[in-house]
Amino acid sequence: MAAVELNVVRQALRAKWRMLVSISLGFVLLYYLLILAASMLRFAEIPNYLTVHDVLHNYAQVLSGTPSLLDAVPIMFDEPWLEAGYKNPRYYGVATWSYMILPLKMIPVIVIGLLLGMFAALSTYSKNLYCQMPHKSSVTLAGIGSGLVGLTSVTLTWVVCCATPSWVVALSMLGMSASLALWIEPIGKLLTFSGMLVMMWVVVQQARRLRDSALLIENTNNNAYPVLG
Repeated sequence: MAAVELNVVRQALRAKWRMLVSISLGFVLLYYLLILAASMLRFAEIPNYLTVHDVLHNYAQVLSGTPSLLDAVPIMFDEPWLEAGYKNPRYYGVATWSYMILPLKMIPVIVIGLLLGMFAALSTYSKNLYCQMPHKSSVTLAGIGSGLVGLTSVTLTWVVCCATPSWVVALSMLGMSASLALWIEPIGKLLTFSGMLVMMWVVVQQARRLRDSALLIENTNNNAYPVLG
């Protein structure tokens, strides 16, 4: 980005920082609430257990039991912070489904929330200052990008899918066969990366539109002053 573009973006984000923060945090909160609500509706069961894991204790055990820090860090990121689900008393209290919050999967969700907040802030600033609405294609792409990341960041378990936390559990819940869902599981990282790239492209394009509008107004005013003088 050029210096002018960065200055305009900084001005827009500074002016709309409340919107940026509220949308970024609101997206993350709403995302996890919707996953839990969708699971409850799908299985028609209310979670009967909630576990808040002792993260610091678990991290200490991982660090003490793993010689290499390069191996320990990925393991720590896979340690769940919270787990809720339904334990069926007819099957010896085995959790038939569960909902987890994993830090590794939270990172893409937080990034997408931040990018959505930036897109909304830039769009609103542009609308208020230059009466410029975002392109419909940008809104559509923002939905696609955030949807891809949201889908592939789901951490649900289901006994039908071997009870491992994965995004493909959501596909199975929607009706896809478990074998097909598990077969396409490896492309999850590619879809997450693609969704983030799409969302970043949308934000950059909106920033460039804002810059162009600012430059156009500046050039118009500069050209008008000699005539008025």
